[in-house]
Amino acid sequence: MAQTAYISLSCLPLPTFVEGRRVELQPDGNKVKQVHLEYFVFAFVRKGRLTIVQDGVEQQVDEGEIFIMTPGYHKYVWWSDEETVKLDWIYAYVAGDWHVQSSLTPAKNSMKTLMLHPPVPVQTLFLMQQRLIDEPEKVYPMVDQLVSKELNCNSKQFFESQEIFIKLLACLQTQDNAKNELTQLSLAIQKFLKNNFNQKITAATLSEHFDARPNYIVRVLRQTIGLSPAEFLMQYRMEEAAQWLLNTDASVEDIALNVGFQNIYYFSTSFKKYTGVSPTKYRQNVK
Repeated sequence: MAQTAYISLSCLPLPTFVEGRRVELQPDGNKVKQVHLEYFVFAFVRKGRLTIVQDGVEQQVDEGEIFIMTPGYHKYVWWSDEETVKLDWIYAYVAGDWHVQSSLTPAKNSMKTLMLHPPVPVQTLFLMQQRLIDEPEKVYPMVDQLVSKELNCNSKQFFESQEIFIKLLACLQTQDNAKNELTQLSLAIQKFLKNNFNQKITAATLSEHFDARPNYIVRVLRQTIGLSPAEFLMQYRMEEAAQWLLNTDASVEDIALNVGFQNIYYFSTSFKKYTGVSPTKYRQNVK
């Protein structure tokens, strides 16, 4: 089997199951061609050997293996050479960030409206583009259920299928987020910023605390949540300020100091940029 790449999928929002199919390819010389796929296609080879060409590179997918075709500008051709090949296709749509690389690199959180106060985990699903299925006794029954689904507008049926699909992805994942170095560093940076949001935090502060270059810290946070440390800190401070305005009678000046601003004018300008109204107007509007 040719050396494979890693696919990183953002799970915020979750990938969505579209449909499943079961097909047989005969060794009759016919080739199936596909350009610019709209969906991810999970190809489970249940019998035989599938020959597939991706962007001019030929490789074989053997019985018991999975190959994941990605959407975009890839050109795919597949066929059976010597014997009947039995395949199960699972089609899925990914609305969030995804990429293919030779290493495990977290995808960005694609849901920009998430609040930062609740725990916001870095949700990346890591999949090998081609691999042997480790636990066929667990994987294939789920594939069988998805292939047998004939979806309609019944919402209950959709959610049942989606639940099975997410469980299937969990079985196929290469590595849990908890074991990924970049993910762990990103979570540590977020925790540090939250715990010290009312202090003066600079690039040098983060560099010294995490013993890493400032540009590396910025890159880690951008790759995992789509924000720089400064952007994350500003958003968190603004949300803290909003809570103070709604739940206390503290003055705007005191609130500015409590969330890490020494200049009340800069605080008011930043808050208006974030919410669309001044701190005083925000308090009046909500009350």
